Amino acid sequence: MKKFIFLAVLVAAAYKFFPKSFPFLSAPGAFDKSGKPLVVVFLGPNCGGPCDTVQGLLKERSISYQTIDVVGSDGAPLSNKYGINRFPTTLVGKQEILGDDTVRITSALAEAYGMETLPRMERMAMANHFDAEGRAKVIMYGTSWCPYCKQQREFFTANGVPFDDVDVEASQAGGLAYATLKGNGYPLIYVGYRRFSGYTEQEILATLAELKKSKPGRPV
Repeated sequence: MKKFIFLAVLVAAAYKFFPKSFPFLSAPGAFDKSGKPLVVVFLGPNCGGPCDTVQGLLKERSISYQTIDVVGSDGAPLSNKYGINRFPTTLVGKQEILGDDTVRITSALAEAYGMETLPRMERMAMANHFDAEGRAKVIMYGTSWCPYCKQQREFFTANGVPFDDVDVEASQAGGLAYATLKGNGYPLIYVGYRRFSGYTEQEILATLAELKKSKPGRPV
């Protein structure tokens, strides 16, 4: 895959943090002065492999990122003014991903910077998550026998949420997309690039409301 380097100004004066857990700030996310999303990885004590995994993913995809280490050079914890207590924690624009959840980080990168951050097979799978005008669709990857899939279908129907119901056992294309997206349980739900694992309700409705405010456009 062609490498794309996303430039970000990596000095303190050029970006601002608005993580959702910070009571003294008003909006979630990490952005530069022009409002473009930045990638910030918080490193902490005994982070080891998980922190290496996240940074390895970002380097592999040629994503510029800032690190903030809450451990000093002598190994002692510094005052953590950001209120982060799980490491790594990755901010991609307004999304906050805990731990080394690389599939969620991948989705957040695509939402922030476009599909060119994705390998070819993932781009093909994600393309089905948008309509012809570029609006995010709700896609549910599940099975006919999964009880949580049944609950999710009923919830969508009761709340008037249109969705594509993909049975990964009955559809070869659906099964391939599910495997490509590293699904490991049912249901696996996407709203455009956003990924939700398991039976969820309010998070999906909140995401739909948020994305409705966004100007539609073809994912790039």
